[in-house]
Amino acid sequence: MISVIIPVYNAEAYLACCLDAVLRSAHADFELLLVNDGSTDRSLEICAEYARRDSRVRLFTQENQGVSAARNRGLAECAGEWVVFVDADDAISPDFLGLVAQAGGQDLLLFDFSETEEALFQGGPAPETIVYDRERLPEVLCRVLVPRPLAAGGRASLLSPCAKAYKRSVISRYGLRFDTEIFHGEDRLFNLEYLLRAESCAYCPHPVYFYRTRGDSASHRFSPELARNHARLLERMKSALEKGRMLAPLRRYYDSYALDNLTSALIWGIFHPRGGWTDREKRAACRAIRENALYRQALADRRAWGRPARRILLFCFRRGWYPAVSAICGLSGRFLERRMFGQA
Repeated sequence: MISVIIPVYNAEAYLACCLDAVLRSAHADFELLLVNDGSTDRSLEICAEYARRDSRVRLFTQENQGVSAARNRGLAECAGEWVVFVDADDAISPDFLGLVAQAGGQDLLLFDFSETEEALFQGGPAPETIVYDRERLPEVLCRVLVPRPLAAGGRASLLSPCAKAYKRSVISRYGLRFDTEIFHGEDRLFNLEYLLRAESCAYCPHPVYFYRTRGDSASHRFSPELARNHARLLERMKSALEKGRMLAPLRRYYDSYALDNLTSALIWGIFHPRGGWTDREKRAACRAIRENALYRQALADRRAWGRPARRILLFCFRRGWYPAVSAICGLSGRFLERRMFGQA
């Protein structure tokens, strides 16, 4: 059996489409766990109606605690051999669960996603599955830190738990859960901790998951707590890599990811125009980052600095030229908002 876990929070606009897509699956041996995370719209009512209509649908409700807590509730309640996560505003191909059921002995299955429903895999000839045994898993692990396609033209992503299938036995054996104290990057951390314990994984280059792009995505918006969040995330990732004896082999990738987080904290946190921080507060926050040993080591490796625009930003930051850092962050934030979300 396959356990499909959907965390639900104020998703009434897309929820029915999502649930219909799961229930249309060609493979019928699954349970659908809906975790209502304190929705204030009609989401709970919609979930309850689907639970009344189909015995495979199980509904759980809790006060609003965030998506990680909702997914963890699903993990605590599920009973399937495989675990699949779906977001409440997305959809899956009718063949997704069937491909999971037919899989071999791997611990993790990775699939492609699509940003249009029409491009979802609908059966027929498909590219050959690529298997990564224990020796080849570092090829996948490094992509948690520095996203790159697993194959030419591939759309699999290790930044999210969606478009994947996890063995529940691995999750249970090691007590894996999403970190509820991290609000940005917790999905990457879960994937990293899971892969460090997996024996093998398979990449199935089939677009089986429809990812709905929304302008209010949490990935790129202001948060005053971003710097603190990223510092905790980096500590957790470093600890996981050290326990798995993979920090040294993946050091350059880890440093590059640390600088990604530093850049994000500057643009979407400390120097964001909505922050309203005084110059003194900004300098104090920057000083805390520069005194963090993880960031210091990453900044010392110029190979990890990345593209020219980021290199200029990091150079100014390292020199303590904060007016220049502020100007670059302002330009970068406005450019990214226009490019990604069409905002003025």
